[in-house]
Amino acid sequence: MRIKARILNLWSAAIISLAILSALTGCGDGAGTANVQNPPPPPSNPMTVAFQPDPSGNITVNSVTSVTAVVNNDPTNAGVDWAVVCSNTGNCGSISPQHTASGSAATYTAPSSSSGSSETITIEAFATANHSDNALATLSIMGFSNTLQGNFVFQTKGVDVNGGPFQLAGVVTLSGGLVTGGEQTHSDFVATYADTITGGSYTIGPDGRGTMTMNTADVNIGQVGIENFAIVYLSSSEAFLVTLDDVNLAPSNETSSGSMILQASTDAPTGGYAFAVNGTDLALDPLAMGGVMNIDSPNTISGTGSIADQDLAGTLTAKSTLSGTTTAPDSFGAVEFDLTAGFGAMKFTGYIIDSTHIALIETDIDGLGNGTGATGGTAISQGSAAGTFTKSSFAGTFTFGILGQDLTGYPVSLASVGYFTADGAGKITSGYNDEYLSGFGVAVSDSISGTYKIDSAKKGRVDANLTFATNGPGPEFIFYLTGNGNPPLVLDADANIGSVGTGIAYPQATAPIPFSGTYGTYFTQGAFGLELDSTAQMTVDGTAQTLLGTVDTNFLLSPLPDTPLSGTFDTISTNGRADGTLTNTYFPSPGSDPGTIAVAYYLVDSGHGFFIETDSLTTGELMFGYFSQQTAVCSGCQSATDGHHQIPRQIRSLPTRPPRNWPRKQESHPSR
Repeated sequence: MRIKARILNLWSAAIISLAILSALTGCGDGAGTANVQNPPPPPSNPMTVAFQPDPSGNITVNSVTSVTAVVNNDPTNAGVDWAVVCSNTGNCGSISPQHTASGSAATYTAPSSSSGSSETITIEAFATANHSDNALATLSIMGFSNTLQGNFVFQTKGVDVNGGPFQLAGVVTLSGGLVTGGEQTHSDFVATYADTITGGSYTIGPDGRGTMTMNTADVNIGQVGIENFAIVYLSSSEAFLVTLDDVNLAPSNETSSGSMILQASTDAPTGGYAFAVNGTDLALDPLAMGGVMNIDSPNTISGTGSIADQDLAGTLTAKSTLSGTTTAPDSFGAVEFDLTAGFGAMKFTGYIIDSTHIALIETDIDGLGNGTGATGGTAISQGSAAGTFTKSSFAGTFTFGILGQDLTGYPVSLASVGYFTADGAGKITSGYNDEYLSGFGVAVSDSISGTYKIDSAKKGRVDANLTFATNGPGPEFIFYLTGNGNPPLVLDADANIGSVGTGIAYPQATAPIPFSGTYGTYFTQGAFGLELDSTAQMTVDGTAQTLLGTVDTNFLLSPLPDTPLSGTFDTISTNGRADGTLTNTYFPSPGSDPGTIAVAYYLVDSGHGFFIETDSLTTGELMFGYFSQQTAVCSGCQSATDGHHQIPRQIRSLPTRPPRNWPRKQESHPSR
């Protein structure tokens, strides 16, 4: 009985359990257990990477920026791995460190140069725990090429393969790292070439040094039609230039230096213009001319208000009549001057810089033995002062610089720098002059004084005869006044020893004149037909009286970039002069490398000035330079950076150099 009762109880419990299960699963609709589903798992949190903040945007070359990325939902808290990629492999910049904790900053350093106006790079932030989780940011690296934009009038002088001086002038259009057009004239004693500039490129580095390439279709010039330069940026409206060949092309056999200035106007010139040019004639005799040309009606230069002087190989033809015609400016501001003077006919192309300044290059040599000379120089408007000049118009203290030739026929064989005071009544006092004639081996460093006369027709021609305190008769300088605060031009017509050159005399600032900051410079070295041309960027410490910089030098077949420059200078005198030194590998100081030469600095004001070598009787070398204060291309840029020229590395250590002991005559200087 007990067993039966137990079995009945078990059956009853089973029936009750089945009934309950049927009620739960069927819910009264007759469905079976086949549709039973498990509940979904709780939602998961995926790993993500995000910049905080997003660094995308524009930065300049050679700059730095912080980047931060945060990894979310990383249970290992492994952090962030970093990478930088771009299309210009090897010039993408760098990021450091390459691993950070989540939320910690890394530092991106942009490349030191850009081949154009901008370059795109991508910064990649990876979750260390899983590189498939990442974030990307795009940066545009802006080059400094945008600091030079527009039409620039350029002009350089030097020597070429034909063995004599040559001139180059023109207009080039610059836009975002590209040369987009222009025109130019190239002239030496053999022929004149006028060419269209068809293209090219340019770069500017963080220290203001850079390069420029101009393409033409003329195989007679440059490197088979391609002209290459080193640049020193001064401001958005000016830069210095030196020929610097591309070693991958046929050599240009040219060396020259000069400047380019932003073109502000192409309006036709009118009124009186003082002018001065120098170079050679067809026989390679030194030639210099100066005067005033008065454009007194459209396209006409009459004899009224015009005058000209010519110094040909030491023979001065003075106060000649001058007349001629001009053309209307073309689209690049080029104007032709056909001139006739008492000493002959000549033709110039003028490239208009603005309403006051014109770059001149003589263009009458046709390659067939016809023409007058291969000269180049400057014209400066006399403006409202034209025809009003009297003796009192020439007054004040001036700093002058002159470059040209002596009568030996060697290119760049005359350099003269100095200062003087004109009293407005016919006397020149309180002057000093450093001069070297490398062909003759004559050097003078001496005080000067003298007298001057001004033409009675008030054209602005001033004839000054100077005397050295200890060296006897000095040079004859003819000044062409420009008025309106502009500097007069000067013709060195010295018949005593035969120096033929032209230059400019800047009104000098009131003492004391500080010499401190960052400057660009270009300079020429010459001795017996050999010539080097250079540009440099230098930082001057006015307290320590030292300077440091980097030089780009060209010596015909050998581009010699990126060499250190250093120097010292004494306290600047009240007249703006200071003795000092300069040191560079390519200075011919016998027995030392790098070479150190003695120089005299002449400051016009705190912004610019000249320098000239003063130990030339020892080195046998002439050096003449001009410097101008530099505006930084960007805030915080380095003062000097090597390598932005992108010249092949093996070229940087070329042993090729001009001979340390250039041929020279060992002569003591005679009285002048």
